[in-house]
Amino acid sequence: MKMHHWFVKSCLIAFTLLLACGCSRDDDAGMLLQDDFDDASSGWDVDEHDEFGRGYGEGEYFIELYKPNWFAWAYPGQRFDDASVEVDVHLASGSYDGHFGVLCRHANLKNFYYFAISADGYYAIFRRVDGGDLETLSGDGSGMVHSPVIKTGEQPNDVRAVCQGNELSLYVNDELLETVTDDAHTRGDVGIGAGSVSEGGLRIQFDDFIVTGQ
Repeated sequence: MKMHHWFVKSCLIAFTLLLACGCSRDDDAGMLLQDDFDDASSGWDVDEHDEFGRGYGEGEYFIELYKPNWFAWAYPGQRFDDASVEVDVHLASGSYDGHFGVLCRHANLKNFYYFAISADGYYAIFRRVDGGDLETLSGDGSGMVHSPVIKTGEQPNDVRAVCQGNELSLYVNDELLETVTDDAHTRGDVGIGAGSVSEGGLRIQFDDFIVTGQ
């Protein structure tokens, strides 16, 4: 296992409940879902609220957080056991301490895994159980961990989560950052998510969402 473990920062996350549906299905070997977000009618939700907005723009999908300590996510309405979930993602505007990434085994709004990075170079593997706060499974469990593999600022990163059995692995730019074991969730949906921390005005852009079997 390759893990970069430099600095740790705490991460306070508040919750909002988001829904999204649809995504194209591909029957090629190993390919379960894919969406490049070029088609604004591909099924992901488009809506605007006081706390957040989300939708399509310039061939990508965005989530925008208007308030600090707010977490929003979207998912396509599928169910998988083992899967690899991958997306290209970057910060379009806002504070560097926000986080963004992919979800797997989203059983419902209260139970899922979340694999996140930040624009200042940190990462974490989180879980939510029975509607509680996000718990950090990676590192020593105290917060997000710094890695030089993560491109900082508004540079794009490829984020991939592999959920196979009780092993949960986070890859960034094809580098394995960490693998943890957990059996709280065994089956569920996939998705994308983003959260603000110190301030609002955070906009995250997602592209080339791919789910493959394991």
